[in-house]
Amino acid sequence: GLPLLVDAFGLLAAEHDDLQLALAGTSGDGSDAVTAAIERSPARARIHRLGPVDDLVKGALLRQAAVLAYPSIDEGFGFPVLEAQTAGTPVVAIGVGSIPEVAGDGAMLVDGSDRSPERFADALAETLGGVGRLGLIEAGYRNVTRFDWTTTAAEIVELYRRAADPT
Repeated sequence: GLPLLVDAFGLLAAEHDDLQLALAGTSGDGSDAVTAAIERSPARARIHRLGPVDDLVKGALLRQAAVLAYPSIDEGFGFPVLEAQTAGTPVVAIGVGSIPEVAGDGAMLVDGSDRSPERFADALAETLGGVGRLGLIEAGYRNVTRFDWTTTAAEIVELYRRAADPT
């Protein structure tokens, strides 16, 4: 989904002179497509490929970000969504796979069947300056509490109890 994000950023950057795009993480299978999208972007000078980052840098990036743009269409769980919500950063993501369940109502989800750069750019623009921004941040904080270790441990214990019950 990163080429989609780069294309959406190119549309959004024209209206937001101070906006930067930081791409953090290891290169994946689609690295060549990401490189091509960056090279054709009118805002390529404002796109930064950071590569892998450690937890300290990741935390700083999330706390300073205006929004976590998460265009993944092939995600196992969606930890970056929860990490952003923990940092108080609003999230815009593609609503596919586990993301709607993980994000709860603490993210703006773009319809998975309409993965156009224009639609993703519109969602980002709304989150950057929309009246619902603070609501997304608050909903994100509430959502993260569903995934704390105490709750997770209690649910695992209950799962084992049900599995061990012969009736």
